Amino acid sequence: MVFCLSFLIHFHSRSQSFYKHWDNRFGGNKDDSPNWFAKTSDGGFILAGTSISGISGDKTQPNWDPGLVGSDYWIIRTDSMGVKLWDKRFGGINSEVLSRVIQTKDGGFLLIGNSFSGASGDKSQPNWDPNQQTYDFWIVKLNSNGIKQWDKRFGGNSLELIGGVAQLNDSGYIISGSSFSGVSGDKTQPTQGSWDYWVLRLDSLGTKIWDKRFGGTDDDFSTAVDTCFGGGYLVGGYSQSLAGGDKSQFCQGQWDYWVLKIDNSGNKVWDKTYGGNNTDWLFDLKSTTDGGFILGGQSFSEASGDKSENNNDPTTSSSDRWIVKLDAFGNKSWDRTIGGIETEDLTRVDQTPDGGYFISGESYSPISGDKTENNLGIEQTWVVKTDSLGSVIWDKTVFSNGHDEEGSAILLDSNCFVSLNYTLADTGGYKSQISRGDGDYWIVKLCDYPISTSIEQVVSTSLRIGTFPNPTTGTISIHLVQIDDLEMAYYRVFDLLGTEKMNGNLRINKGSSEKLNLENLSAGHYVLEISTVSSVGYTKINLIR
Repeated sequence: MVFCLSFLIHFHSRSQSFYKHWDNRFGGNKDDSPNWFAKTSDGGFILAGTSISGISGDKTQPNWDPGLVGSDYWIIRTDSMGVKLWDKRFGGINSEVLSRVIQTKDGGFLLIGNSFSGASGDKSQPNWDPNQQTYDFWIVKLNSNGIKQWDKRFGGNSLELIGGVAQLNDSGYIISGSSFSGVSGDKTQPTQGSWDYWVLRLDSLGTKIWDKRFGGTDDDFSTAVDTCFGGGYLVGGYSQSLAGGDKSQFCQGQWDYWVLKIDNSGNKVWDKTYGGNNTDWLFDLKSTTDGGFILGGQSFSEASGDKSENNNDPTTSSSDRWIVKLDAFGNKSWDRTIGGIETEDLTRVDQTPDGGYFISGESYSPISGDKTENNLGIEQTWVVKTDSLGSVIWDKTVFSNGHDEEGSAILLDSNCFVSLNYTLADTGGYKSQISRGDGDYWIVKLCDYPISTSIEQVVSTSLRIGTFPNPTTGTISIHLVQIDDLEMAYYRVFDLLGTEKMNGNLRINKGSSEKLNLENLSAGHYVLEISTVSSVGYTKINLIR
């Protein structure tokens, strides 16, 4: 009975409309592009990206390049409603591009990206290229208020491109990226082919403990890294190398996913290549609770090689998302192709508390394949929730009337998510504020239940719920109208920020009611959701003391 109820609730969620709870736009008078965001320990968010704007709009500090040609890192901290608490700019006299942000164990933040600048502005070390023509990694550590504690530059005499970051139990960091440099600067090993993976282990103050290079016979680009259960790290990206060097398997097509398990000292334990007959780019990976891994990226391949499903575009001229589940030894457990008839890409994949996965990126597709809504603008952020085997439970398109890029999303609970997007749109769709400049940060929260700050009752179109007394001081009686005898219903209680506060089962038969104790909740307004095997309904509860 529990399994059937769970299935029916999930099925309903796929067909349920989503409701905007809030949205906010952040930008200056020129172009501002977010690349990543994270939920903070206080329930808010840290938004990270790149800006060429001066002091204007939401930007309170000038660009270090007075000509507003070079870009700086730009981060914004918000509360749980997406309202800005503060913003900070970090950079040198040339260009910096911020790729990732994480909240650290001490409540601060770590920014990782690339820099062209010499020692100038917020940058304390020059690039290893004295002509400042090639990128180095640039790492910036902040406290919880956005004040810089330290910054570090890592590179060689040629190009480096940052990939991913994870914090370790000892408060140090593992950083992955790609390098074209030979032995020089901070790089202690020569290249294997052309571009190689480059991995650095840092202590809590950003001091390098070791660096390692991994590569095959051609180009290899690392985009992500995570810690492994039981120790070591998984480093991933995409490769067009033949077998050779550190790579033990040939490519299946033009580019393949390539992942390596390395131990705590950076020594390779194993490596695996996954791909089809065309191009497959890996953009994110995460360790999973079963000791394995989930890989997410973009695929142009047909069903071939390691890819078990064709893309939704039969011409293979556009890409779908390709999700690959591995066990602890890198063996493929399953793979899923998710998309519509046009191009989809992937920014982020996360495991959810129910063992499923939450996948976000952009889509050009109309209703087709796995996509259940047409875009409003040209390209929109598209999120997908799957079960533990990668089957789609529900999907949602984040509407604006323009062109949105760099879309990523975080699932807050089983029915709400927050999405961050780079947008050129003005008002329309879910976007309620006009554009500041050329492009802006745009963050929006969506839930599959309506919300209101008034005391009006939420309308339920499929299940009528009676409550008494309402307002209540602690206990309410629930009566379901127009039902037959019922074995079980499932309830959830949300506050007006969309945070789930209570859940459980109810047994309500025709003509009877069930009491629900709310005494552990604070006074205020709440939304009660009740799902049966065939319908769902919502009502507002006013809890007073």
